[in-house]
Amino acid sequence: MEDSTMRARAPRVLASVVALLTCVLPFAADWNATHLYNPQWSGHAKFHSAHTMALGGALGLLGLVWLWRPGRFVPGLMVLAIYWLTQASALLFPGTTVIDPEFAGRLPRVGGVTLNQAWGDAVFVGLLAVSWVWSRRGR
Repeated sequence: MEDSTMRARAPRVLASVVALLTCVLPFAADWNATHLYNPQWSGHAKFHSAHTMALGGALGLLGLVWLWRPGRFVPGLMVLAIYWLTQASALLFPGTTVIDPEFAGRLPRVGGVTLNQAWGDAVFVGLLAVSWVWSRRGR
């Protein structure tokens, strides 16, 4: 494969990694005792958790398909960004937190910083922005 072809595909590959993680990470984060199997959660709260998992899977798959269709790269990026931006915006609603206190110890820490979903939201939106800028530079 020519070097120029590989460079042209690189932004799509980076965004595709985000797409695949958008499909998988909601299930990894919520299909457990902290969410879906949390006995303290009502059935309605679990419904919203399930909706979030399904939405991540659907947006991730749609984004992945569009990233590789001619003329659909930017819409694919936007579809993927919707998931992560709306997740970040959930923190603006009254009474929301990134994790329930009894599960706070499950979050990883790096250099004294707790890595929660807000960090993930910023990283994934940032990677999508890098993909967009990278694709523009290749023109």
